[in-house]
This record gives sequence, C-alpha cells and structure tokens, in this order.
Amino acid sequence: MNAPTRRNPESGLSKIATMIFVSVGVIIILSFVAAKLLTPNLTKARMAASESTALASVRNVNVSELTYSSSFSDYASDLASLGPGPGGKCGEGSTPAHACIIGPEIGNPACTGANWCTQSGYKFMIQGICANGKCADYVLTATPVDAQSGSRNLCSTNDSVLRSETAAPRLAPFSPEECHALAAMQ
Repeated sequence: MNAPTRRNPESGLSKIATMIFVSVGVIIILSFVAAKLLTPNLTKARMAASESTALASVRNVNVSELTYSSSFSDYASDLASLGPGPGGKCGEGSTPAHACIIGPEIGNPACTGANWCTQSGYKFMIQGICANGKCADYVLTATPVDAQSGSRNLCSTNDSVLRSETAAPRLAPFSPEECHALAAMQ
C-alpha cells in the first residue's frame, strides 16, 4: 500500500501568493498601457471643450457689446465695463462702468487695461478703440492659457464676425488690423 502523501502547508500559500502577485503585476502593466493610450484622447477632449467654451464666450461678449452700445451709445472699453461691480454685485444697476451684462468670471473689476481674465482654459481681453472719451470699436481677444488648453486664438470686433488662427497662445491681444486679416469662422 502506498503511504499517504503529505501536503506541505506552505506550498498552497506560496501558489496563492504567487497568483496574487502575478495578477497585481498584470493589472499594473495594463493600467500603464491604458493610460498611455488614453492620455492623448483626454487631452484632445479637454482642448476641444476649452475651445468650445471660448467660442461661446466670444459670441456672448459680442452680443453684450451690442447691448452695451444700445444702452450707452458707446462700446465698452474693457471686460470690467460689461460685468458686475465690485464684489460681483449689480445692486446699483447698470452703469457705463459696470453694465452687469456678463458674469464675474470674465467681467470682473480686475479685467481692465492690460489684464487678461481667465475662464475654462482661455484668457480674454477687450481693447476699446476710443477717442475723445467714446469707443467706436473694440477688439476682443481670446487665447489659450497654454498649449494644452487650446490651439486656436480667437478675435472679433464690432462687426461681430468671429475670426481665428491656429497658432501658439498669444502674449498680446490682437489689433483691429490683425483681427480683420484673419479668416472668418463658419
């Protein structure tokens, strides 16, 4: 008769531990591969979302400039003039300094002069084309905060035509001539 075989109690545990380590290793490797494959798509999706939000914001600011012009017979010289007053409040009503037409994200009191205001990966600025205290035109510039946020610089003037260029983010806003030289977006 055969002698009963004895099981080594440690060998079962070793096999389970080995299977767990191998499984965890495979999961880690698959995670790295998935991250490498998905990261470019996520970056493209984030960039597309930022550009889409910027396009909507430029259109909104153009409409806001038209509303401002019909209310005050002038165009706003900066984003702060279209937005709410200090503290994001519109308690005093609509004034040329704070018309309360756009929200505080890109229409806050700091959005004057050479200050850009940022929203959803893009920065925005309006430069009023003014003489004798009246602004007969404006140039609205929207540019990505960085190359990961978008690839298109946007601009518009009082003709409300949205124009763009595919280029690195701008450091300075468009001039009226630079903006008009760009092709209109469809």
